[in-house]
Amino acid sequence: MPSSTASDNNAKQESALLRRASVPDTMSDAVDMAVLTSFEEVQGEGEPDLVVELIDLYLEDTPHRVVAIREALAKRDGLSLERAAHSLKGSSASLGAGQVAVLCEELELIAHDLSSRRVEVVLTRLEREFERVRQTFLAERQRRCG
Repeated sequence: MPSSTASDNNAKQESALLRRASVPDTMSDAVDMAVLTSFEEVQGEGEPDLVVELIDLYLEDTPHRVVAIREALAKRDGLSLERAAHSLKGSSASLGAGQVAVLCEELELIAHDLSSRRVEVVLTRLEREFERVRQTFLAERQRRCG
């Protein structure tokens, strides 16, 4: 006779499989959903949805980081720009926002030349890409919260 713990584990595995089946494991336009949903593996039973919490943190934090990048550019502070871009690159890559991470890496590499128009162009692209990521994350959050 199986124990209730084994039964509970089977139910958790089936639930995780059903959640994964409803989310494609491919790259959306803005977010690699496989990266995002991989956090479900560490989700504790009865705890708040970890993915929703991560989405909320990212959506709260990222606008501040983008503002910091923009302010560093306005002040011609390459080191601050590089640091802010590096920080945003890490959090974006961790949640599957790959293009945001790529743009941040580009900003890191060109932060030493703030006289170049290229920094402004890349920053504008970053802001547009973040908006796409934001929309994707909001849709995923809505899907999870019902």
